[in-house]
Amino acid sequence: MIYGFSFEYPTDCKIEFNPKFKREEGDVALKWPQNLTLFVSWGRLERLKKSMTLEDHANFSLDRIKKSVQGKISTIERKETEVQGHKSLFNHVRVEVPRRGIFGGKSQYHEIRSLHLHCEQSLRYFVIYSTTTIEKSEQQGATVSSVIDSFKCH
Repeated sequence: MIYGFSFEYPTDCKIEFNPKFKREEGDVALKWPQNLTLFVSWGRLERLKKSMTLEDHANFSLDRIKKSVQGKISTIERKETEVQGHKSLFNHVRVEVPRRGIFGGKSQYHEIRSLHLHCEQSLRYFVIYSTTTIEKSEQQGATVSSVIDSFKCH
């Protein structure tokens, strides 16, 4: 448990905290020996625009990804779920990242799983997310699910 929230993770996992993190906002990276990384980010709920709903927040995050890679995003799964009594939004998307440069080449594909959660009790939002290659997608899915299933936001 840290700053009033918690989740379970395997003992072989390395944890890296952002040195600037604090109770109100921050992020932590969980790194597995199998080259999988999962992030848990949090911030003050009041920082989100008053009109930004959970859906808006998730869409904003996906739009930022699309702009940063300048690629195509296709939705594999999108569902409302409940985490510790809160409505949350889970997304699983595939991102086509075009090759750049003189030689071009085939695009690369990555899969991103994310969960957005707004917690009124702790006055924070949380985002749990992971990016991986298609080859490690199944392993990533199990990893993300285990962290989400054990997540306690307050």
